[in-house]
Amino acid sequence: MLALALTLMLALPVQDADPGTRTEPQDPPTGAAQPAQPPGSGSTASGTTEGSAVATLQGCAMEDGRWVCRYQMPEIRVVEEAPTRLSVVPAAGGSGSPSDVGVLTDADRALVARCADAGWLSLCLPGDRRRARELREASTAYETVRREVTASLAQGRCDLAVTSALEAGHLNLAREARTFCGE
Repeated sequence: MLALALTLMLALPVQDADPGTRTEPQDPPTGAAQPAQPPGSGSTASGTTEGSAVATLQGCAMEDGRWVCRYQMPEIRVVEEAPTRLSVVPAAGGSGSPSDVGVLTDADRALVARCADAGWLSLCLPGDRRRARELREASTAYETVRREVTASLAQGRCDLAVTSALEAGHLNLAREARTFCGE
């Protein structure tokens, strides 16, 4: 419905001027070419402020049934400087051992939240959707084992907790359970 209305509006001829005539450029209203500047900001004669360049309106005219505005662009020079020193930041890995399968990073959590249950209209690619579902399933399985281990620890059954974590393949969870039990 909206597309039909837009098509009809675009198909209607402009009533303002005859398409074959060309109007003379009009001067912009005073103050329209210069943007509002905050107090205390420096302005140079070329129309640029500190660190920014502004195009200046030269005039507008009706050409072939459409308004055409012409602007004067200021001269801009881009200077790229090479970094003087490169810094290397080590990856954040507290204990040095990789995390268990099912423990999600912040990026993985964001992917699961965005794409796991995404519909066809979302901005997720099919590969992202599959990966998000796999991550969600792994996280759910990890949380199930973690609940079992926690319940065993709450009952004082440390051996069962460690065995459950090891059988599921979660070495860090088993290490945490041993540390909790004091073994």
